[in-house]
Amino acid sequence: MKEPKARFVLAEATLAEVNKQLKLNMLVMAAVVFVLFMNIMKFMAEKSFFYAMLAVVMICLLFFLQKARRILTLRKQELIHK
Repeated sequence: MKEPKARFVLAEATLAEVNKQLKLNMLVMAAVVFVLFMNIMKFMAEKSFFYAMLAVVMICLLFFLQKARRILTLRKQELIHK
């Protein structure tokens, strides 16, 4: 039987793990920005309610991603200054 993979716990994370999460966060943020841009372009062309709602959802997702990035950055600073 396989052991379950250890989950990322911010309070117990090392500097390397926090850096890895920051890189992953940046990758996801870039993908969300790209999809948001494409949805806005599609909305401007078609004036569809679906694309407008998708754009709003992407903006909310970007807000939460930025909050997570800020928390990870604070944790990184704590680990550096210990």
